[in-house]
Amino acid sequence: MGMWLLPVTASLLLIATGCDTSERVSRLEKQNKELQEEVRRETATADYDLQAKCSKDAKAFFREGWGSGGKDVLLLDYRNHYDKKLNKCFILVEYHYKFGEGLSWMNDMSLWDVYENSKYGDFSENHTIVAKPDFRSGDEVITCEVTGTQCKTVQEFNNLISPYLNN
Repeated sequence: MGMWLLPVTASLLLIATGCDTSERVSRLEKQNKELQEEVRRETATADYDLQAKCSKDAKAFFREGWGSGGKDVLLLDYRNHYDKKLNKCFILVEYHYKFGEGLSWMNDMSLWDVYENSKYGDFSENHTIVAKPDFRSGDEVITCEVTGTQCKTVQEFNNLISPYLNN
């Protein structure tokens, strides 16, 4: 009777151990999923906090650097973006103002890293409009450059700054 008891006991032990291992694996997989979800939530919260800090700091950077712009302002606005990969806060400031006689105006745009106070891009274009004695108008790009790359049009400038404001 003892001979068959050993194989039966070994078989029962293997079955019991197998069930226990399978239950442990399931439990560990469930815990792993829960931990991954918790990390994802915490990362999303941290990203949101960094975006909110960037927004607040960009607003202060804008106010400090440009204020109200003065009496000849036609447009003075900004937009900001927190770049998670670069861990940088960027601001694009757009400033249109009247200059000279008549309806002439200037378009200045600049891209900045808010925390390093460093300029990444600069665009300036004047729009000359003179009504008297004879009507004439013209546009001239004065400056167009992003991180050392020269450009010739506002569209080229926008294309060059796009990676800093859209990822």
